[in-house]
Amino acid sequence: MKLLTIGSILLSISLAPTVLADFHILELDGTTDKYAIPSNKYNCGGVEYSLNNNDQINGAIGSSYLSLRKGDLCGVKNLDFYLQSDGSYKFYIAGGDGTVQGQCYHNEDSGGEITNCSETWGITLVEKLVCYSYLCN
Repeated sequence: MKLLTIGSILLSISLAPTVLADFHILELDGTTDKYAIPSNKYNCGGVEYSLNNNDQINGAIGSSYLSLRKGDLCGVKNLDFYLQSDGSYKFYIAGGDGTVQGQCYHNEDSGGEITNCSETWGITLVEKLVCYSYLCN
């Protein structure tokens, strides 16, 4: 039996396909307003990005359907999110070919939040869902 070197193990891991958290759905504290924030912009800059690109999520967390309309989440304008039996959401490009683009999972227990991004806002956005796909890669 051949022993694998550390280098070959690391190379095989780096070549394996990976899916990282692509975006998060955060809710404006004290409201039901929800916004999609790309994982690589999980900071005040991401809040600005989401607000500027109209990345507001419509619908209530826990409902059977959520949507993003006329936004620009990493180049995608319209998404439909459908509740699954395990409480997660699978999402699709609205009007697309029906291919699942990814899945979102509840992440409220993470304690994730973005706070005090502007002296004028003083807002807090609280993590609700973490979504895995390749949209923003």
